Amino acid sequence: MPSRPRDTSPGLHHTWVNATGNWPYYLDEVDRVTWIRRLVAMLDRTLWTCIAFCQMSTHVHLILAVPDGSLPIGMRDLNREYSCDFNLRHSRHGVFLRKRFGSRRIEDAEDLLGVYSYVVLNPVAEGLCLRPEEWRWSSYRTTIGMSADFPFVDAGAVIAEAGTQDGLRDAVEAVARARLIGTRSEPGSGRVRSS
Repeated sequence: MPSRPRDTSPGLHHTWVNATGNWPYYLDEVDRVTWIRRLVAMLDRTLWTCIAFCQMSTHVHLILAVPDGSLPIGMRDLNREYSCDFNLRHSRHGVFLRKRFGSRRIEDAEDLLGVYSYVVLNPVAEGLCLRPEEWRWSSYRTTIGMSADFPFVDAGAVIAEAGTQDGLRDAVEAVARARLIGTRSEPGSGRVRSS
């Protein structure tokens, strides 16, 4: 069955990319920084706004504000350039990505807050840290004012929906507490996973 056509219209999009098989998407900090540099270059080329990102071990999540129909071309180029960097650096051959990037359009303010929480809580859900601000390879610390590591991130849209940085932090913590007693899902995806 062919893939469903993507919604590539301007707006907010949650995107993700996975490495093939059980292969890590990042093996070390050099890989992580290389990907960030590639992302920043892509943001400059496409005029996208990065609202959030979270690098995991086998995949990465992004929330992007895209002003035009450039999402497929930009993600294709970002993935190709990083894949070439990764394969060259690690003497790896063959296909690096599991499949084309995944994406889902963010529908409204409530959806944006839910998706944002889902993205930044990924390391907590995977047991990599206890709180999202402990994860070094996410934009969350920068967004809530704990660091200035990722100045290219502009989370103004999600902060505006939460009211303030503290309001955003409270919203993320509320989702984290809810996960402790229930299920977790990416809002709007139809997918639910047991905690």
